This record gives sequence, C-alpha cells and structure tokens, in this order.
Amino acid sequence: MRRWIGGFLLAAMAACLFGCSATGPRYSEMAESLPSLGENAGRIYFYRNTLAGMAVQPEVTINGQVVGKSQPNSFFFIDRPAGTYRASARTEAENSIDIVLLARQTAYVEMSIGLGFVVGRPAFERVAESEGRKALPSLAYGGTMPVMAKAANASAPAQAAPIAPATTAAVATASTATPSSGAPMAAPVVQRTSISTAAPPATPPAPPPALPPARSTATAAPEATPFAKTSINDLRLLLQANR
Repeated sequence: MRRWIGGFLLAAMAACLFGCSATGPRYSEMAESLPSLGENAGRIYFYRNTLAGMAVQPEVTINGQVVGKSQPNSFFFIDRPAGTYRASARTEAENSIDIVLLARQTAYVEMSIGLGFVVGRPAFERVAESEGRKALPSLAYGGTMPVMAKAANASAPAQAAPIAPATTAAVATASTATPSSGAPMAAPVVQRTSISTAAPPATPPAPPPALPPARSTATAAPEATPFAKTSINDLRLLLQANR
C-alpha cells in the first residue's frame, strides 16, 4: 500500500514538473542567437532554478506591465533603456524589487517561492553577474520575446535588387557593309519589343495621258488613168473613129 501511494505521488510530481516547467530551448542552446543591446539599453534576466512551490507560477510585471512568469527551471529576459524599474509578482501576497539598470549593463534577478499561509509567496533577489551567468545555461527559455538568429541573419547574403526588363521601342538597323570582296552585305536586323504601326495605303499612280491617234503615213494611191474614167460607150466611139 505504501509503495502504491509512493508511486502515485512520484507520478503526480513528475507530471506536475513537466507540465509546469518551460518548454523553450535551454540558454546554452540559444545564447549565441540573442539580440545585441543598443547604445542606451540594458538587459535584465529573471530566472528560477528551484522546484520549491513548482505549482505556483505568478506573473511578473515591470512597472505594471506583464513581462513573463515565474516558472521553475526557466528564465526570461527584457531589454529596456537605462533607468530604474520595479519588478513585482503577486499570489496571496505581493512582493517587488527595484532594479537600477545602466546603459549596456546586464542585471540578474533570481526568483523563488517562499512559504505562505495558503499558497507560496513570490520573492526576488538581485544576484551578482557571475552567479547569474552560472545558473542560466541549464534553464529553459520561458519568455514571450521572439529570439532572432543573429548568426543566420549576419551570414545571409544580401539579395540583389531585381532588374527591370528593358522596354525599348523597335530598333531596326540595316546597314550595308562592303567587305574586301566588294560585294555588299546586309547587316543583321536587331528587333526588340517591336511596335508595329500600319502604314497608310499607297495612292495608285495617275494613268498617263491618252496619246493622239497615230496619223497614217501611207501615201495615197495615184489617180487612175483617164481610161479608167472613160465609159464603155465612149471607148466604142473612139474605136470606130480610128477605123
């Protein structure tokens, strides 16, 4: 019976552990891809590396704005301009911490859950940079800020701007080149995006003027001899007279 109860408790604790922990990549897997800081900005890491009160996961606010959750074995970070910020969390009681952030500075805040009357109470503690850097590598990322792969972006080649296609009018050049042999040779015709325009129909040429009728050059036949015009009776009278 005791073994059965012990096994049930272990299974429940394991289910709660996996269900309550962050599911993001570990810090050691994403450290090289974190974005770099600006000239006047700093970074604050919030992390929780204990399982105590693992079912209690209050939201964490910065100056009243929710920036993450206090989850066991997890971390998240925020980037802010240099200044003073108040981090707070609430369960049955509220706890907060003031963080003075300098330009290009990285601050580390350890979160935990203490004992309470009904549920655990949140707690914050700012730790030294050496302690925070030592605790982060094994923790999973539980933040909402998207992480850009800086190395991939830096190595990606810049894409060349697309070249617009040339939109030129029709170019037709035909020149005759005289080679050494003396025979003319027509140059090849180069055409690009030809724009054809219909030429107007050619006007038919006017017909030539009518020529005057040709004059006959034939000579008239000579007139007939006097005998051709003499009648038969006259010829008879002439013949009788000659007798």
